[in-house]
Amino acid sequence: MRMDIHRLALTLSALLLALASPTLAGPVRCTTYEEKSMGRLQTLCADGTRAVSTWNRTLQRWDTTVTPPPGKTCTGQMNPKTHQWEGRCR
Repeated sequence: MRMDIHRLALTLSALLLALASPTLAGPVRCTTYEEKSMGRLQTLCADGTRAVSTWNRTLQRWDTTVTPPPGKTCTGQMNPKTHQWEGRCR
């Protein structure tokens, strides 16, 4: 599971970067860290975007909640090939 945490962190960082800058006007700095006591990963971006990921033991997968920056809303859908959420925040 350790390798999965690193892969998820990279995926989250890429996802949040895409969400935080839909026009790709410039880079947004994001930091992902593990909260061992809470059993989750948390990604925080400079623009206020946040994602929290927890391991679902029953389904054997990561469940992630993305919170957009204040004053913005996000829309998107699950990509059936990659099983990743794809969307944009405005």
